[in-house]
Amino acid sequence: MNKRPLFLLLLIIQFVLSGVFAQETESIVKEYTSLKKRVFNYTKIDFITSEGEFNESICTLAIPELKEDSPPYVAIYYKRDQSEWFTESLYRKRLRFSFKDGILKLDRSNFWDWFELAEIKIVVIY
Repeated sequence: MNKRPLFLLLLIIQFVLSGVFAQETESIVKEYTSLKKRVFNYTKIDFITSEGEFNESICTLAIPELKEDSPPYVAIYYKRDQSEWFTESLYRKRLRFSFKDGILKLDRSNFWDWFELAEIKIVVIY
């Protein structure tokens, strides 16, 4: 028995069924036109205290419009002396933060090599 016609028939049925039961992305994709972006810029003067320690106050950002049911997108950009900007996602595995009642708290571990940095930019899109 020749298996080619059976294979072709099964292949045609697969294509027909995949078209019928394809995922509809229009129902799960939403476009938000009212997004806001805030950029917090810090230099060494801002994130290093006069005692030479890390200034933990840059880990807490007040954004009153931030709602608990709408998680923000947070990115941290770092720059070393005589270097290009790089992001947390390229440098480490993940960014750690929490947010509640208009306060965004960044985990201190996001700044583990702060003593080597010249500038920090924190971008929040909400």
